[in-house]
Amino acid sequence: MTTLRILAPGLRSTIQDRGRLGHLRHGVPPSGPADALAFEAAQRLVGNDASEAAIEIVGLPFRCALDAPRLIAATGPGVRVRTRGTVAGATSVFARGGEEIAVEGSARFAYLAVSGGIAAPERLGSRSTYLPARIGPIPRPLAAGDELPIGPARCGADRAGSTITLRVPDGRIRVTSGPHAGRFRDAAAFLSGTYRVSERSDRMGTRLEGPRLGAAGGEILSVGVLAGAVQVPQGGDPIVLLADHQTTGGYPIVAVVVAADLGLVAQASPGEALSFYEVRVEDAVRALREERRRLDAIAL
Repeated sequence: MTTLRILAPGLRSTIQDRGRLGHLRHGVPPSGPADALAFEAAQRLVGNDASEAAIEIVGLPFRCALDAPRLIAATGPGVRVRTRGTVAGATSVFARGGEEIAVEGSARFAYLAVSGGIAAPERLGSRSTYLPARIGPIPRPLAAGDELPIGPARCGADRAGSTITLRVPDGRIRVTSGPHAGRFRDAAAFLSGTYRVSERSDRMGTRLEGPRLGAAGGEILSVGVLAGAVQVPQGGDPIVLLADHQTTGGYPIVAVVVAADLGLVAQASPGEALSFYEVRVEDAVRALREERRRLDAIAL
């Protein structure tokens, strides 16, 4: 079996697939990629299904090598791949066996997909890593010397050079009204203000600093929560929940980030400015369909 050897793992890189579905009732978050659309773009470029596993890289640069030739692709804002030369991200590259593959740039989350996917064993029906509970085939950040099995190749060198243009971040994020928006006397401040991404942000959530919000009646009875929910704790600083979000919460939800824009929130760096504007649910569905059409257009 083909293997991928980690040479330099970045800061906190992990194996992720589409996510661990069906375990929310047991208190296990879905995990999966923080930027689901960038993750799926990398998978499509190498002929994989989105259910297969790839590497989510946190802390570039990242270096690895395959022991046999394979088609690879890396995605993420500003990412580039260096093998025999340097290629812009979101482009498939045919890597030779034994040569060093470097993923470089400044993306908060980058994704490296290999044709055939990472064939590590599943844990609770998924290959995704959830670090807080140490769940996953490698239940820790990847380390230099790790060797990952790769499944049978889906396509070869003739597909090198395929590319996709991902949406360029502009700091404006679409949301729908949250289930508890009526509890906020100052909900309009969330839509009219500008927020900065906090350094305390992680895969659980992007924490925002800016106009503080207050909800009438304080906390609520715990309810189920999903990625994209904008919770407002007692301090008034909103939190946009991401892939490693808790399964229930008692903080009121002022808005929900549309699925097509959630990766843009995850990718925002500490100190980066974000503003939010409300759209209808129909608009949110249309936006996601547009992104999926962009992915479907990848010619493989």
